[in-house]
Amino acid sequence: MKLRINILFLLFCLTVFNACLGAKLQKEIHLFDSATIIRSNDYVILGRGFGQDSAFYILGMIPVTREPNVELALSQVLEKYPEGKTLINIQIQRIDKPYFPLGLVTIVSVSADVVGSPKLEEVVETPKGK
Repeated sequence: MKLRINILFLLFCLTVFNACLGAKLQKEIHLFDSATIIRSNDYVILGRGFGQDSAFYILGMIPVTREPNVELALSQVLEKYPEGKTLINIQIQRIDKPYFPLGLVTIVSVSADVVGSPKLEEVVETPKGK
């Protein structure tokens, strides 16, 4: 009888903890046209960039590291293209990954097109005859 009660209690505890941490994976996707207002059509898409930031929570509640920062992920996208001016077609995604029984990792992932001004090749003529 004691063995049955202990097994039932163990199964109940595993079910409750598993439902709290592993049942819901949140995926939030936000779409934005551009990071800043672009007033002209005179731009070139330099490429697609990706950046991310993450945080770890013990038992899904107690933060161990700082919260994920969207601005840091956006700056990682621009770091890969130093000649880039702004971002367009921005997708921001938040993903929660539970690790039973330790905790939860929250990841903010950003993907965007990096925009820059077109390169103008100027031909500089040197005076001849001097």
